[in-house]
Amino acid sequence: MLALAGLTMLVIPAGLLRHSLWPPTAIPPLMALIVLGTWIIGAFFLGAAMIVASSRWIISPGHLRITLNRPFRVAETHAFTPRDQVRFLVKQLDWVETLDTWKVMLTAPDGRTFASRPFYSAEDAEAFRSAAETLFRTKA
Repeated sequence: MLALAGLTMLVIPAGLLRHSLWPPTAIPPLMALIVLGTWIIGAFFLGAAMIVASSRWIISPGHLRITLNRPFRVAETHAFTPRDQVRFLVKQLDWVETLDTWKVMLTAPDGRTFASRPFYSAEDAEAFRSAAETLFRTKA
């Protein structure tokens, strides 16, 4: 979604304002500043899209597999079993201008952490954590 917003900010303003940029008069420097400003915002969105990772948790009795997908990289898969002694906990993410969200965090024995999708209530996050941990700790 961020990549689409970035591409939109790069293409649409330049396309709509292209006739204002030529022939040179007093207006084109102002239009060029507007286009340059939208390009900077679009480049920021594209950069953010390139560093954001998505994760997919697949939980079955006695097994948990987390797949991390990042743009321009090979997907990473991490597998855990109950003997790995992983810890599940719910973490609240405080946002300034939006509703607070919660994520279920998994901490591996080596210190790596993995986050679930966001939940919009503490009860939903806790229910997911409880169900995931119960299923994960169940013997296959």
